[in-house]
Amino acid sequence: MSPSRVSVFLVAAAVAPLATALSVGGAAGPHVAARAAAPAVRPVSMVAEGVAKGTAADTDCAVDDVDCSIEDLLERNRQYRQAPFKKLMAANRAEIAVRIERAARELNMQTAAIYGIEDAKSQHRWGADQSFLLEKADPNQPAVAAYLDVEQIVKVAKENGVDAIHPGYGFLSENPDFAKACEREGIKFVGPTVDNLLTFADKTTARIAAIEANVPVVPGTDESLTDFADVKAFVDTNGLPIIIKAAMGGGGKGMRVVREDSALETEIETARREGERYFGDGRLFVERYIERPRHIEVQVMGDGQGNVVH
Repeated sequence: MSPSRVSVFLVAAAVAPLATALSVGGAAGPHVAARAAAPAVRPVSMVAEGVAKGTAADTDCAVDDVDCSIEDLLERNRQYRQAPFKKLMAANRAEIAVRIERAARELNMQTAAIYGIEDAKSQHRWGADQSFLLEKADPNQPAVAAYLDVEQIVKVAKENGVDAIHPGYGFLSENPDFAKACEREGIKFVGPTVDNLLTFADKTTARIAAIEANVPVVPGTDESLTDFADVKAFVDTNGLPIIIKAAMGGGGKGMRVVREDSALETEIETARREGERYFGDGRLFVERYIERPRHIEVQVMGDGQGNVVH
């Protein structure tokens, strides 16, 4: 169980429908989606907020007018809302990318998706205004490898007018090198600052920050490990059960509970492989495992202008 975790998420609560008319520029090139005439259903709270900011003079609809069409309500919402960015890229796949695209459309932004060849028919590709195929350095690499290629993703974004990238969760979402690369190219990284990522992305540095803030932590390693002997030494000192975690991990990936010495070597290797597969980093750390803990997580959101809520 991690001693401290700070997560920053921009969440949309709905899933976008597939576009019904598509213009495809080739299997390896971008596509541009021609959207259906019928509007997608927006969250009611956003619609109501948009109408509430208007007046009776500039809309025929009142918030409580049951006879008002959803098209009129949505048009009112679009008219008042100014897009924070021109084009937002979802640097992820599947449902989280779909939700990012949906949130971007709610804010009147153009959307761009990236996809590996295995995801050529995925909804997140077709639900964006544009989508771009990522090439893997080795065709035998797992499907997720393309989504971990920092330089390729940033290059695609830069060449296609993307001015903001939302990483979703997992993959590169807590990778400070990705945030730095976006910053270098003048692209806004929708997430924590580089300094925050350097502190909290690596769970060993997060442990150290927690200890320095006098937050109680369970016994664990304060630096990443790669060697079986180091993990065995921790077990000899602190006993079992332990939990092995990917140092750059999150979302339950790269976590293995060990209750017997005989399983230690196998579980270390499994956690290391999962860390490399999902986060591009096989470093590990170890903590004593707490049986049936109460998980308390605080979501923190800031706007980069000094306004923070949790």
